[in-house]
Amino acid sequence: MSTAGFPPLWPAWLGVAMATAALLAWVWRGWALRYGIVDRPDARRLHAEATARGGGIGIVVALLAAATPALGERATAFALGLALVAGTGLLDDLKPLPAAAKALGQALGALPLAWVAPLASPWPDTVVGVLMAWLLVMALVNIWNFMDGSNGLAASQAALFGLALAGMTDGAAAWLGLVLAMACLGFLPANLPRAQVFLGDVGSHSLGFAVAAGVLIAGSGGLPPWLALLPALAFVTDATLTLAGRLRRGEKVWLAHREHLYQRAIAGGVGHGTVCLAYAVVTAALAGAGVALARQQREVSLAGAVVGAVLVLVLYLSLRRRWPMSPHLRELQQ
Repeated sequence: MSTAGFPPLWPAWLGVAMATAALLAWVWRGWALRYGIVDRPDARRLHAEATARGGGIGIVVALLAAATPALGERATAFALGLALVAGTGLLDDLKPLPAAAKALGQALGALPLAWVAPLASPWPDTVVGVLMAWLLVMALVNIWNFMDGSNGLAASQAALFGLALAGMTDGAAAWLGLVLAMACLGFLPANLPRAQVFLGDVGSHSLGFAVAAGVLIAGSGGLPPWLALLPALAFVTDATLTLAGRLRRGEKVWLAHREHLYQRAIAGGVGHGTVCLAYAVVTAALAGAGVALARQQREVSLAGAVVGAVLVLVLYLSLRRRWPMSPHLRELQQ
């Protein structure tokens, strides 16, 4: 990682990002509890008491304040997209939105970033690259939203992704990764080991958007997207295969549920902290592999990413068999 392109006094900016996310999480918690902005326990959730939601708003502010100025020509698109995506999540935290309204807000927020940082494609038509980038942003925003259901999980995974991105890239992408990591670390004490406040959709949406932005901006600098996504494979695999299973069974996939691997583990008696640590170990290994592969030839990095994906898939399938979904709990979710 080179610090070329980082803002002046960049260590201080990282401290500001961390402090902003931490302070606003606690400030928001007090306000949310006062006005009843809380998630209450039910059959679709893992927590046992009413908990304030929306504490991830501090991460949004940190990203806008610390990351945006160093993104150059993509700064406006990043800020606009993040504001739209996070704003949609915030509205849903304050008063639940219809699924179609949430999807529309996400789609509009994904477009500016996809437009300025399209994915490379085998076809010369730029529209294809923009569409691929737009789908990537939409996917990662929803993956982080789906996977935000256990103490510390979504924020710790985003932090590890950010650190990995900083190790694999330079310039704007590396800076975005560091700011993302520090903002998440600032928020985590309010969410782990005991959740005093939840990220809320404002937080989970913004984390997924920032991860997607990191992948796209790094791709513009030459880092292959399959390598940039390697540290996110634990999340991507769990969310994607769980969604595929629910679609196959004809379930309402836009509703909250308890079928992800981390949810099955907690229902099976594993603690939130242990689950968070287990995912972190897997992601740290993937991040280390990504940093090492980023220094190799493209063919070697692709082969390494494929091996990593296969190993994660095998681990996921074996653990699903260890913690099967009970028919009774599935009925409660219908």
